[in-house]
Amino acid sequence: MKDDDIQDAIRDGATRAGEIAEHVGVTGSTARRYLKAAAEDANSLITRQTAPSGSGYVYGIQNQDTDTASEMPVFGDREYAWETWVPEADAGGYVETDGERSDIEALIDNRDATGQLPRFRLTGPPGTGKTTLATSIAAERQWPLITIQFTSAMRDSEIFGSPHIIGGESVWVDGPGVKALLCSQVRPVVVVLDEVNRAPFARKASLQSVLDHRAQATLQLRGGEVIEGDPQNLITVATMNEGSEYETYPIDPAEKRRHGNTWEVPFLGMVDVDREASLVADRTPVADEVAHGLVRIANDVRELALEDETSPVKKGIATSTLLEWARTAAAYRQSDRPDPVVRAARSAVLRPHYGDLAADEVEAVIVDGLSRVRAHAGAA
Repeated sequence: MKDDDIQDAIRDGATRAGEIAEHVGVTGSTARRYLKAAAEDANSLITRQTAPSGSGYVYGIQNQDTDTASEMPVFGDREYAWETWVPEADAGGYVETDGERSDIEALIDNRDATGQLPRFRLTGPPGTGKTTLATSIAAERQWPLITIQFTSAMRDSEIFGSPHIIGGESVWVDGPGVKALLCSQVRPVVVVLDEVNRAPFARKASLQSVLDHRAQATLQLRGGEVIEGDPQNLITVATMNEGSEYETYPIDPAEKRRHGNTWEVPFLGMVDVDREASLVADRTPVADEVAHGLVRIANDVRELALEDETSPVKKGIATSTLLEWARTAAAYRQSDRPDPVVRAARSAVLRPHYGDLAADEVEAVIVDGLSRVRAHAGAA
């Protein structure tokens, strides 16, 4: 199944994976696999977006003809089912480290009285739960959640939209920035500006009018069409990962002002071992003493990543990874697999998250940490 086959199907009117599979003559599972790969390939013209109804994906082709974009109909006529953008009620599960979520919620709750725009910025190493914090707020309040992912090579079209061919017709597809503004017209919406420091200011300058009191965007490709939102309903959370493994750019002072109040989000276990250990013990089958041992070992890796510039280890163990490690170790122990904690570390932590050199050093830290835990338990 090739890009050309997919494009032929789309030009002939196919929009869903099943229709494309039938046109090409492959099974639905094969089509879905190839379509996912094509849509995620930066060199492919195949696109994928959630259907306006919120039910499944619709596939299209990037339309290189931008001259007629202003005359194109908007895909789905902007009749978005915003309730389908709301995270599940139990999504997120963020545990705050120093009251940062409570601070943010206080600002959200009192924004009408204070006149402050609900704009927030979260900084810290990767894996500390910055995006989870935003998701948990949207989930608890049952507000839609929209994410704009920032990269060094991003274009305005990735924020505001671009022409596509869908179902054999040339249409305009709104980008996440436009959808956020439209949603804010009718209800509050949480907008995650993910890894905002990975794009230079020139790549996101057009977003500044969205973030300030104007809450509007001008779509130049659509003849200067202006999309307006409600600035108080637009709850933006800009996340910034910090660490030597990331190529980042300075935040322009004008942009920094627009991102509002700022909090640093550290690893929970480095602030309070007991709280992260309780989280691990509550959400996995491991005993409390095992959870405490895993958190202390994770902290050793985190300190190595944060403090030793000569080490190949450039990122710490995220809480989500820690939970996966604990669950995997519990499963291995239940089935009498040899050395379950180290074995689980290799499959749940090292192979998915670290390159060879870093993995070797992290494994050495883990083995050393387990030796200390066992020695302490033996002495007790």
